[in-house]
Amino acid sequence: MRTVKIILADDHRMFRDGIKSLLSDIDRIIIVEEVSSGEELLEKLKNCEPDIIILDITMPGLSGIEVSKKISTIYPEIKILILSMHTTEEFVINAIKAGVRGYLPKDTSKEELVDAINTLFEGGEYFSKLVSANFLKSYISNYKVEKNLMENNALTTREIEVLKLAALGGTNKEIADKLFISVKTVDSHKHNIMLKLKLKNTAEMVLYAVKNKIIDL
Repeated sequence: MRTVKIILADDHRMFRDGIKSLLSDIDRIIIVEEVSSGEELLEKLKNCEPDIIILDITMPGLSGIEVSKKISTIYPEIKILILSMHTTEEFVINAIKAGVRGYLPKDTSKEELVDAINTLFEGGEYFSKLVSANFLKSYISNYKVEKNLMENNALTTREIEVLKLAALGGTNKEIADKLFISVKTVDSHKHNIMLKLKLKNTAEMVLYAVKNKIIDL
């Protein structure tokens, strides 16, 4: 099993120490560097290329959003996981636009943090249920009067089912179990949905489903 190399970027030493302590007994995960600013992070990346960066939004100098944009452009293969006290719609959506692949609140559990790390490492995206609920509710209120465009995009019945379950936070395994299909088939359906709707990732699928009232929370 390949090692997951991580850089911690947070301006609070105690918080970085806490994350290191949480992950210390996970053999697969190694903290290779830690930094306290966006500028320091960009400098470290010249000589150290991690698999994942765990990044705070509020730091001196470059914010986590600003540095995420730079990293996504220069090092697109590096996955960025935001760990922040800010979980409102504005922060989450700006992070998605900046290329962030995961977003967790700072009071997340060890289990969810490890789950998010593994999901990103395997090529997926991870947005905590708390974060998802916050911006989903906001988007529902903002798009109440917008027309449902489902029919115009010619999704199949199965694709609509997968889209609904994915938008509500279901993992590929959970969706597969619920629909009695394989995880591989779920992944194939999600790929087709994103192609048809011209979406880039699961986060955009969530936004699309809410905007077009495909899900109702």
